[in-house]
Amino acid sequence: MRYPMNGFTLIELMVTLVVTAIVLSIAIPSFQSQMLNNRSIALGEDFASAINFARIEAVKRAGRVSLCASKDGETCSGSWNEGFIAFVDTVAADTTETPVVGTVLRAWKKQDSSAVISVKNGSDDKTFIRYTGLGTLARLTDKPFVISAQFKKCTGSAARQINIGLSGSVSVSRIACATE
Repeated sequence: MRYPMNGFTLIELMVTLVVTAIVLSIAIPSFQSQMLNNRSIALGEDFASAINFARIEAVKRAGRVSLCASKDGETCSGSWNEGFIAFVDTVAADTTETPVVGTVLRAWKKQDSSAVISVKNGSDDKTFIRYTGLGTLARLTDKPFVISAQFKKCTGSAARQINIGLSGSVSVSRIACATE
């Protein structure tokens, strides 16, 4: 009496492994690209949240609150990719060119090395954004801020552009990822 054999033959196992390898070789790069795009979107949205946090705190405290690039979480130094802080700005006037860090309200840690955050006021790079107690931008210039946030090698429209009008209002829009 012969018993039926259960299991796979070597050929069936090899065919299954080859098909699995082909599917993974197609899916993994696409998955990595999707993860990078999601991180790029999150970076832009987190930065917009930080700006809104500074604006809300300025209104709540009826005084100046600024957001600046900070590599140590206590002073305005470095680039936006190295981290940033929201703080009570103790300058004497809204038009003072350099912020004075009072109480640090919140600190954001260093970003991944492939993160790119660019803060521009007109054509000038800026390392801080100041809000007045009314929730408007301090009148350092008569130009709105344009901020772009993305991860290098993102694809499609995963990058974010954040516009801050002179009234202090924040809008976020999708933009195409910059190629490098």
